[in-house]
Amino acid sequence: MNKGKETKENPDWFTFCTNKFEEILSPSSLAWMDSLNVIRELRDSGGLHGLPDWQDAVSRSIVTDRSAYLSLLRDVSIGLLVYDLEDSCNKDEMALIHLVRILDEIDRALSRLYEKIEDYYIAMHPSELAGYEKNIRELVDSFAKKETHPLRHLAKNLINLQESRSNIALHVREYAEKVIPNMSALCGPLVAARLLEHAGSIDRLARMPGSSLQVLGAGPSLFKHLTIGSNPPKHGIIYQYKGIHHAKRKSRGKVSRVVACQLGIAARIDRYRGSRDEVFIEKAGERICRAGKRL
Repeated sequence: MNKGKETKENPDWFTFCTNKFEEILSPSSLAWMDSLNVIRELRDSGGLHGLPDWQDAVSRSIVTDRSAYLSLLRDVSIGLLVYDLEDSCNKDEMALIHLVRILDEIDRALSRLYEKIEDYYIAMHPSELAGYEKNIRELVDSFAKKETHPLRHLAKNLINLQESRSNIALHVREYAEKVIPNMSALCGPLVAARLLEHAGSIDRLARMPGSSLQVLGAGPSLFKHLTIGSNPPKHGIIYQYKGIHHAKRKSRGKVSRVVACQLGIAARIDRYRGSRDEVFIEKAGERICRAGKRL
């Protein structure tokens, strides 16, 4: 068989590209998407001919010249890559990571705005400056109920944003219990989700040793320790786990090490099994409890 000549069993890829579209990912390019699907199926089944000469595409009036052939080849390659990435991507995992990032952004925005509203209230009521104890959310609620208050609309938006934050947190819990069930069972869905977000993927999290997982999220403290020799951090994100921050100060380091080691095992189970292991969860919980009781 001559190079670039198509056979019945192994056609050339460009024979399915009868039209050239400028926008490869345009929703209106249904014919282009269909062509990519056919090429992809034949590629995966080994039914495509090897890379042919550009002259063959020109002789069949698929393209006009070599430049047009290379442009078409580039577009098809990008299109196939997008499909492959979409298939290989764990959408639940990516949704969880991005929801955690959105949740953190909402928390930062709420904290900053609450602080400014508190400053405004103290500035307008200096007599309350000493021993200020008014609940900031109660203050926002009172502003939202006053028709003529200058911060009324902002207060109402903050209330809505807080409700949205609560709704997103519920979804984070649901995704965490689905994507990383064993980690969620050990340290709680929110803490487990934040560990996953900081690591970037369940693959990276599963490859981390316990020592790295223990200080994950404590970058500034670790950098300070490495540069000026300050005390090393005992914990990072895992400090949010109640078993650590409720432990006695002198035993937090030991509890953190045990929790990190068990979370590392849980991450590997979640990555390679993808299901909840009740036996492991029970034994890991017992180890964490024993570490908290020992001094």
